[in-house]
Amino acid sequence: MKHLSLTTLALLTSLTFATATETTPATKIDMHGGKEVKIPSAIPTHKAPIFYAEVLEIKPAMGYKYLKVQEQGKQTWVAIANAPVKVGDRIGFDKKTLMKDFKSKSLGQKFKEIYFASDVYLPQKPKGPKSMKDMLGLGKKDPHAGMGMGMSPEPKDEKPAKPFVKKDSYTVEEIHMWRKSLKGQTVTLTGSVFKVSHGIMKRDWVHVGDGTGNEKKLTDDLVFTAPTSTVKAGDKIVAKGTVAVDKDFGYGYFYPVIIEKSTFEVK
Repeated sequence: MKHLSLTTLALLTSLTFATATETTPATKIDMHGGKEVKIPSAIPTHKAPIFYAEVLEIKPAMGYKYLKVQEQGKQTWVAIANAPVKVGDRIGFDKKTLMKDFKSKSLGQKFKEIYFASDVYLPQKPKGPKSMKDMLGLGKKDPHAGMGMGMSPEPKDEKPAKPFVKKDSYTVEEIHMWRKSLKGQTVTLTGSVFKVSHGIMKRDWVHVGDGTGNEKKLTDDLVFTAPTSTVKAGDKIVAKGTVAVDKDFGYGYFYPVIIEKSTFEVK
């Protein structure tokens, strides 16, 4: 097994899993479902025990993976940040966060019990085993080569597919493509809310899509941040905010493009 070090990004990701609903305010662990406990420290003060199980089923959702695993003859569900896991792998994970009667709107499924793991071990590969941090590009010195919250920048030398055009309203794909030209500008976008994560780093994180972009290149989702918000998953909105490029929050928590100081109008 190879240790999957997630540091603050992973803890934020695990927090992203954790409210009674995906948009419940962060009086409880935030970002995907529900257990009545307070938000833990972003950096753990002690190492939790690791449990090992075989992966039986995988359900990807919004940059995460829900794993049905078998541990000593007992089947359970574990949620982790997106990682190269396949059916049949034997993984290790912590059980610090147990969610009961958790409903995922992204999957349209309710789980009687599910663990949201922040410490995860992946099986070593025959060629060059890596930690999850390295697999996600977070261990590289060049932050432009990293991935943050599932977002991956385009290669340095890649030019936009289309010349930049000033517009009153942009698509998700256009903001990704023209991010350098739009840096520091206020943009408007009409789309649907995929997910809202409340109270992380003193702001709300609203994931918006409009049907444009490339899922494999991770350009079909754009994050808007605001001190607070009232929108919820499924809302059709007009979002407005300031474009920030190559935003590095530390600990590998990196965005090639993110929209800050955002406001939202429900259509």
